[in-house]
Formats: sequence, structure tokens, C-alpha cells
Amino acid sequence: MKWVFAIFYHPMMVLFILLIFLQPFIFFSDLKQILTQEVPTSPFTFSLMGLEALWVYIAMKSQFFGKPYRKLTILLPLLQMFLYTCIALNAGLFFVNKWADQGSYSKGLAIVLAILAILVVRLLMSILYWKYPLVQSFNETEKAIRR
Repeated sequence: MKWVFAIFYHPMMVLFILLIFLQPFIFFSDLKQILTQEVPTSPFTFSLMGLEALWVYIAMKSQFFGKPYRKLTILLPLLQMFLYTCIALNAGLFFVNKWADQGSYSKGLAIVLAILAILVVRLLMSILYWKYPLVQSFNETEKAIRR
């Protein structure tokens, strides 16, 4: 049964890898466009990022599905960091987009809220990697995979 899911999983994962690496650039260009033209853009949904996070989680936790992605040792941690960065930028984009669409608050406050959202997510990411560092011994990695 897992081979049937693997036929679907790996092509989707390749697409998600490309999308995760391109998303920060898309979000930065959207932020620049909103702030210069003061016109809202279509929001990037958190549900798609949730699906990407699920796919990365499966690759991290499953010995079978994660094998090709563990060959490049930096790929899974890099995907995690890009995913967290995308979440932070999307949260900031939410506040700036709300300002441009509804005018709920001033432009300066929207920029401050966006920066605060990005800083909060980056702070949470720093705490996560402080508690659970990426560099582990081989035995600790094997124990984490088996959990």
C-alpha cells in the first residue's frame, strides 16, 4: 500500500520543494507591490502551506518516504526554515493586505504589525532550534526517526 502512496507522494514532494523555495520571493514581491501601489493582492492561503508542512513532516518522520530526501543532509532542515519563513512572511502579508484592502489602520501601523509578525515567527523558530538543534549525533537522529 505504501508503494501506491509513494507514486503520488514523491512527484508532489518535488513540486512542493520547488514551491517552498520560491514562496519567499513571491511574498517579498507581493509586499513590495502592496506598499508601493497600495493595492491589495490575492492572499496566499495558509492551507497550502499546511499541506506543504504535512509533506515535509512525512518525509522527516517516515523512514520509507524520507529516504531520498535524507541523501542531501541539508534539504529537510532547509525546507523547514523556508517553510517557517513563508509562514512569517504570509502573516506579515496578511496585515499589509488588510490595510490596503479595508484601510482598517494606517500604513505605518500595517508595516509595524507585519514586522512584528515576522519577528515573532523568527523568535519562535529560534527557540525551537535552540531546544531541538539540527546537528545531532547519529544515535539521536535514529531515535528521533523511530519515534
